[in-house]
Amino acid sequence: MSHKELEFDDPYAFVAQRFPVPDGVDQDELMARCIVEEYALMAMPPQKALRLFASPYFSGTHAIYRRRGEAFVRSIIRSVYGPSAGEV
Repeated sequence: MSHKELEFDDPYAFVAQRFPVPDGVDQDELMARCIVEEYALMAMPPQKALRLFASPYFSGTHAIYRRRGEAFVRSIIRSVYGPSAGEV
């Protein structure tokens, strides 16, 4: 395997890209579920996952929270975490 030297303009930041989805697909639900599943795999408590959606400092999750509301996010968290979600 060859070694590539670090270059000043190498990208380090995450860059989001939009892509088309079929009509009828709930993009917010898919994205929120994906994010919550990732949090669960990292052993993040469900209450903290909810706080990250509610925080305006996390623009992607907060956009879903603003568009769909807290009840929507709570339902995704409960469906991913199951009984261990407790009173989220």
